[in-house]
Amino acid sequence: MKAFFQRWGHLLAILCIPLQGSIYVFLGSNTGSDVFYNYAWIDTQIPFLKEFIYPYISWMPILYLGFLYLGLTNKSLFWRTLITYNVGVMAANVCFAVFPTHVPRPEIGGTDLSSVLVQFIYTNDAPFNCFPSVHVLTSYLLFIVINRHLNFKPLARISWSVWLWLIIASTVFVKQHSLLDIAGGILFAEGAYWTVHVFALRLGQARKKGKQPLTASNPSSHV
Repeated sequence: MKAFFQRWGHLLAILCIPLQGSIYVFLGSNTGSDVFYNYAWIDTQIPFLKEFIYPYISWMPILYLGFLYLGLTNKSLFWRTLITYNVGVMAANVCFAVFPTHVPRPEIGGTDLSSVLVQFIYTNDAPFNCFPSVHVLTSYLLFIVINRHLNFKPLARISWSVWLWLIIASTVFVKQHSLLDIAGGILFAEGAYWTVHVFALRLGQARKKGKQPLTASNPSSHV
């Protein structure tokens, strides 16, 4: 058991995902009356397409599978991506607390599976805390990792990238978010990624500098 935890114990860090989700739910259920209407004219021109609920609800399984894959194959990238995830989502939660937003939802009256799933999402997810979209933030983060860090074969890279963009598109087609929320999710993901990336680079440079041997040409050798 000890050997198991030494090798795979880091995977328990994935539990930060439901922890962050509970913060999101708490903020959404405790939104005050001062809520910003986050919907522009262009958003009203986007049709409601109930079939997009399938990529929308695939978001959570893909998020867990993505982190599980990284944890099993690339521990260093796993930690960096998980830290980036937490930085981005915590920043989003701060935004939800100080800038709560709302988007309108259509009336759903169908009894087919797609309509039932949309109704389920609407019932269990308050229509607040829309900017930035966490669906978009995390999906775009996985898109970044796949295209900048993983050596996937072209078909796998394209397939995963297309599905992640379908998840991003689904947020507006099932009327959970506005276009501004999508832009915000992408910006928050890029901001978190580069913040962690630059920090990791500087930390690595500092460690290399600290490991340099003292030589006559190294001024620190005379101190």
